[in-house]
Amino acid sequence: MCGRLVCVLEGHNLSVRCQYRDNAGNIKRPEWEGSCHTPGYNLPPTSQIPVLFGKMGQRVFRSMRWGLVPSTHTKSLKEFKLSTHNCCSETILERPIYSKAFFKGQRCVIPADGFFEWNSTKGAEKVPYFVHRKQQEVKEETNEDGEKNLLMIAGLYDKCKLNNEDSTLFSASVITVSASKSISWLHHRMPAILETESEVQQWLHTGALKSRDTLPLLHPRLCIDLYPVSKVVNSVSTNGPSCILKSEPPKKRKANTLEKFFGKKRKSSQEPPTNLVPESADDDKASIKEVKVDQSNEESPK
Repeated sequence: MCGRLVCVLEGHNLSVRCQYRDNAGNIKRPEWEGSCHTPGYNLPPTSQIPVLFGKMGQRVFRSMRWGLVPSTHTKSLKEFKLSTHNCCSETILERPIYSKAFFKGQRCVIPADGFFEWNSTKGAEKVPYFVHRKQQEVKEETNEDGEKNLLMIAGLYDKCKLNNEDSTLFSASVITVSASKSISWLHHRMPAILETESEVQQWLHTGALKSRDTLPLLHPRLCIDLYPVSKVVNSVSTNGPSCILKSEPPKKRKANTLEKFFGKKRKSSQEPPTNLVPESADDDKASIKEVKVDQSNEESPK
């Protein structure tokens, strides 16, 4: 899925990196509502993340809680027990907590330098990987300042008034899709990435497409690369450049003596079967010999 985000840019620099052209063709930088984003190398669910959304034809930034809390929730935040940091694209229309935000046009984009994912292979050692935009893709799509592009992740946001609180809580979820072959060996899900400015425009601005017509934008992407990092990222308290430093790939564990023994037993049990045939059909007391069956010439069962 997507359980840790990386966004190391401060609010102003994030606006510069996410500049766009308005309907008149003018270059604009998204303005911030409320406090700016605080950089983070290891952002877990429920932390504050930068969220880009459309407002009156413009793009606006706001720092939001990662984990959507619906507008219908009016009790305290401690009483909200659902895990909503990820939203499966396949069930957006089925789950009211997401469908209401979706059809109200509360679509958003979460810009990120990347995210962490752990291998989900059963029995394998849990190794963290940093997933980011492919370098060749980045070089082709730099902004006017020559900076590398960010991962633009599709999401949904909502706002609510909590019990006994005057302020409004803004929160967002990362939308996930089935993993592409670039990452499926590591995990079966990945964030829904918007690759081009045109896709970001269609997703953010409600007048560009009807809500249902934006769903085809959510599909697996190949524009990512990844590398192993230190296990220091396992702890959410670790937050610094060391989180995204490349580490040595995990070494394959050698099989122990018992595993080697049973591996040989399994191998021998898979050898071609043998038939017992007499050396002479006329001799009842003929000696018996083993003859291996050549399976390559056998007719396939119909």
